[in-house]
Amino acid sequence: MTFKIYRMSFQRAHFGKGYLDTSDMLFDASRLYSALCLEAIKNDCLNEFTELAESDGFFLSDAFPHVGEPYFPKPVCYPKKRMVRLEGLKEDNEKNKLTDRIVAVPMSEMSAFIRGEADYSVLFEDQEGFCRSSIVVRKGEDPYEVGVTTFSQDVYVLATQSELLDELMTSLQYSGLGGKRSSGYGRFDLAIEELPEGLEEMLNTDGNEQMLLTTALPQDAELHQAMTGARYDLKKSSGFAYSETAGQLVRKQDLYKFRAGSVFVNKFKGKIADVRPDGYPHPVYNFAKGLFLDLKGVRENEGLSY
Repeated sequence: MTFKIYRMSFQRAHFGKGYLDTSDMLFDASRLYSALCLEAIKNDCLNEFTELAESDGFFLSDAFPHVGEPYFPKPVCYPKKRMVRLEGLKEDNEKNKLTDRIVAVPMSEMSAFIRGEADYSVLFEDQEGFCRSSIVVRKGEDPYEVGVTTFSQDVYVLATQSELLDELMTSLQYSGLGGKRSSGYGRFDLAIEELPEGLEEMLNTDGNEQMLLTTALPQDAELHQAMTGARYDLKKSSGFAYSETAGQLVRKQDLYKFRAGSVFVNKFKGKIADVRPDGYPHPVYNFAKGLFLDLKGVRENEGLSY
């Protein structure tokens, strides 16, 4: 299998966070997977795409910033805190506060970040490169607010390349990703790029320190082993599903997944979960397969160049 970088240049998008007047700056693999399924329906190849996605060789990451080079999520519990003398406590506290705001680390600085020696000026903070705003849209007499993310930087996902995925991603750039697409939000320019040298061999390899690149959930039989020695954050996945058959919006089943950046001793395969509401006429899929980066390999290579 061959991985590629699918780089997306957005202008404005609405990536909802539970309320219409909020918008996130990034999105997880499940949001992209759902959009690709809708695109596959329009292109009459849904069965072909779902079979591809369920195969063992298909992987898809969450979206991360691309600022001159690919960034990765901040690994949970890194950099490790160390004992400091009292006179260095204030400086160390300021550094810890800054670290808490970091959401992503450039590929070339990941090794240094793990050791606590990164150049903090190049790390990606929560607000950097994006601007969240709300605009008032009028529909008849009733105004309402829509949260909008404005992009000054690109984002990207890692995925297993295939002709079908390339076609769907190319088509999706014109349809748009996220909410309020009828207003022109969510459209992007797509570039499919080669991985930097050395990165592919660190994806889904063996090792006892694996960082999750996809917000994912183990299969039931994998859960106990995956939890052993893991350092993780959880993310709740929820929302509503609409079906023309049902004729209304219905709340999907809640699903708790491990957030990208969680670190595991034991990798897991994960799954594509069906989160349809009770009595719903068709499946509602949530992509939760795991893609991992070998942190030990990153350290031993002293980072990766781009």
